[in-house]
Amino acid sequence: MMDLRAIVVKILPLGGDCWLARINCPQISSAFLPGQFVMVKAWPGNDPLLRRPLGILKAEADDIFLYFQVIGRGTALLAALQPGREILLLGPLGRPFPRPTAGTTLLIAGGRGIVPLLAAARAWAESLPLVFLYGARRSIDLHLAAELEALPLSGLQFYSEDGGRGRAGLVSCGLEEVLAAQTPQTTFSCGPEAMLNALAGILSGQPGRHYFSLEALMGCGFGACYGCAAPVPGGYYARVCVDGPVFALEELQWPI
Repeated sequence: MMDLRAIVVKILPLGGDCWLARINCPQISSAFLPGQFVMVKAWPGNDPLLRRPLGILKAEADDIFLYFQVIGRGTALLAALQPGREILLLGPLGRPFPRPTAGTTLLIAGGRGIVPLLAAARAWAESLPLVFLYGARRSIDLHLAAELEALPLSGLQFYSEDGGRGRAGLVSCGLEEVLAAQTPQTTFSCGPEAMLNALAGILSGQPGRHYFSLEALMGCGFGACYGCAAPVPGGYYARVCVDGPVFALEELQWPI
C-alpha cells in the first residue's frame, strides 16, 4: 500500500454519467492485481473529507484506468479534472482474485461490476479459458463491450434489460444453461447486491470455486474505520477493504 501523487492524463465521458479516467502512476500500475482498488483524493483540502474507492480497470505502461459513475460530489470533482492535474492515490488495496489453476473460468459482470473482471480477463485471457457474461440496464450502458471483444475469450455474452444488445434480461437469466454448457471450474462475479444475492442462490459446489467482488462504501480503505462491514457466517462481520473485496461464496453470509 502506497499513498502516491499521480497525474491525470485524460478523463473521458462515456455516457450515462459514467467516465473513464487515465491516471499516470507507475508504482500502482506495476503492482496491482485483478480485483484491487485505490482510494482517490481528487480535490484540495478536506472537503469532501473522505476519499472515494475506485476499482482498477486495467493498466497500460505507467498508467492505470478507472471506470466510474458520478453519483456524488467526490466523483463529480474527479470527472471535472483537466489533464495535468495532480491527485492522490492510496493503493493498491484489497484482496485480489485468485489466479485460476484449471478448467474454464466464468466471469459474470453487472454494470460497474465489470471493473475487476475486465482486469482479470486482460491478465489471463491469453493463457486460460475464460467465458465472460456482461450485462447492464440499457444496451448503451455496455460501455466496455469493445474492450471485451478485443480479448481472446473462449466465450462472450452480452445482456441488456432493454433488449437492445445480446440477451434480454439480467445476467442471472439462463445462468443454469450457461453453467451446464460451460461446466466452469471457477466463477468470478461482481455487480449490484441484488445480482450477487441471486447468483449466490444459483452457484454451488466445492469451497474455493465461486468468488464475489463486493462493491461497498468505504471510509479509509485499510481496515481502520469498519465502515464497509459485510456479514460472514457465525454472526460476525468482515471488512470489505482488507478482508476483501474478493470473497469466496462460503466466506459470506447470504443474502449480503
